[in-house]
Amino acid sequence: MIIGIGHDLSDITRMAKIIDGRTGSRFMERVLSAGERELAAQYQGERLYQFTAGRFAAKEAVVKAFGCGIGQVIGFTDIEILRGDCGKPVCRLSEAAWSRLGLNPEAVSIHVTITHERTLASAFAVAERIMQ
Repeated sequence: MIIGIGHDLSDITRMAKIIDGRTGSRFMERVLSAGERELAAQYQGERLYQFTAGRFAAKEAVVKAFGCGIGQVIGFTDIEILRGDCGKPVCRLSEAAWSRLGLNPEAVSIHVTITHERTLASAFAVAERIMQ
């Protein structure tokens, strides 16, 4: 059963300005988990901007799928989107986020897809209750 769906767009040019600005490193720490920052460290320039814009859009899409928005229930670093075995984005929430949502993480699957275009990153998320 679908709990909710979410979609978001992120402007890659705007993300580049933020990352290259004086608060860029603080922004990365506020938005990306430690694991995501490890992945991001592999990139430079345009690829880093795409990666970060994609993760930002994906996290916004995830909170929209849960109907709560970024803030009290789920924060940016409560959401971690890493790569699965075949490169597919794999989304995990922190234990604290699951608790605040009042959901059992073993009963919910989060599906995420991320794509990039020249100036935009787009992400779509589906939160699915797993029938047991």
